[in-house]
Amino acid sequence: MRLLICAVLLAGALTPGAAGACDAQTPCQTATGEYLARTPPGWDGRSPMPVVVFFHGYAGSAQSVMEDRDLERAVGDLGALLVAPQGRVENGAARSWSFPSKTFEGRDDFAFVADAMRDVERRWPVDHGRVLASGFSVGGSMVWYLACLAPQPFTAFAPVAGAFWAPEPETCPGGPVSLRHVHGTADQTVPMSGRSLRGGDRRQGDVLKGVAAWRRIDGCAAEPDRTTTEGRLACRTWSADRCASGRELNLCLHSGEHEIEAGWIVDAFHWMEGLPARAKGSAAR
Repeated sequence: MRLLICAVLLAGALTPGAAGACDAQTPCQTATGEYLARTPPGWDGRSPMPVVVFFHGYAGSAQSVMEDRDLERAVGDLGALLVAPQGRVENGAARSWSFPSKTFEGRDDFAFVADAMRDVERRWPVDHGRVLASGFSVGGSMVWYLACLAPQPFTAFAPVAGAFWAPEPETCPGGPVSLRHVHGTADQTVPMSGRSLRGGDRRQGDVLKGVAAWRRIDGCAAEPDRTTTEGRLACRTWSADRCASGRELNLCLHSGEHEIEAGWIVDAFHWMEGLPARAKGSAAR
């Protein structure tokens, strides 16, 4: 009888909702890296949750994402699980992400993200129709490259202030996808037109060239079919019913500099929820 009781208790400890010491302060460990995660207030411990995966900027950290109280409240109010992957430190460099054209070329971050998302699904019940990838600055660039090369776990993509690096890819094996990009027209850290770094051997890409690449990949017309104003954002939309792929593309600009607002993540989440089924990623199918 005692052995049976122990077996039952162990089985309960291995259920997704009861995964061990891993939360907003204690890293969740995978074979290739770690991440932090916070469940929303009032979650019942059983119901599938939507997920917001947020990639920090250069020299940031998963901890800094979790310490952002505006983001915490915003994602919590959505009833979503907030997941913050941890960038890797290589050769004394600041934490960053590895993708084509980037100076940091250490860990295979596409494999890391895939590992992390599988681990998330083992630990918590996930609403696969609402999994948003977002990030800021170089974390936003990481989101662009995930959309291009490894979009499978995600429903839609919402990068902020970070796009492709030069040279922009001609094709995206993972596309088409639905993507909503936010950028400041006065941004000098990641200018709309890009800039050279490290003596010119690396260059941030031109945002409009990147958007043009997504228009080709998504089969959208040259001009948007809708323009709207959403608070500080002036948004151009290539609607799902106007793009041959059935996916949707948004470019939302503001007059500010290198910045992010938690409300933009909320806007992107609701945009994702409102997409027609065919405009959502493989996670929703």
